[in-house]
Amino acid sequence: MPDFESPDWVNSGNTSANIVSEVNLDPSVSTPTGNGGGSKGKSNCLLGLLSVFNIGLAALMTVLGVLTIIQVHLTGINDLSEPFLAFYMILFAVLLFLYELMWWSPMKKLNKDMRKNFGFMYGLRGKGLYLIFVAFLCFGLGKDAKVAILNYCTGASFLAGGLLHMFVIFFRPETAMVYQAPTAGLEPESTSLSDTVV
Repeated sequence: MPDFESPDWVNSGNTSANIVSEVNLDPSVSTPTGNGGGSKGKSNCLLGLLSVFNIGLAALMTVLGVLTIIQVHLTGINDLSEPFLAFYMILFAVLLFLYELMWWSPMKKLNKDMRKNFGFMYGLRGKGLYLIFVAFLCFGLGKDAKVAILNYCTGASFLAGGLLHMFVIFFRPETAMVYQAPTAGLEPESTSLSDTVV
């Protein structure tokens, strides 16, 4: 029976083992440890632009919802679906705006409540799918909408924003890995010595 011993590289005193010490990497190649140059700065810039774009989408959706409610009020209510859809548009736009606002400036209480109830917003994939869902909400008003041109522009913008989020996830994974959702209010509170003394 052959004698199975441990390999040479296991023994610390053995210097005869062939060990690869350095690998030459091309500096333009991005690695997970961040040796690829300024890729993190570019990723943060792209994420910031996506956030500003989402704030613009929220403003556009709010305007659409308010104008739809005003037009329904002026022309009379023939169909109850339009005011309800307009109300949901405003609600979804406010939700998106609050999340993006928290990304720029921390709000502890709001962050805890939003994370508990709308946790899907805290990742690029969930936010992208949310934007696509809201786009179809706009398209749900259809050609019968009182402000049809703004309705289709808003729906197309939301759909483009959602697809842009998905593009970043699938084709720019290094950017998606840099993304960090708001964490204000989730850190464990530090207890001082005076709090623990009875």
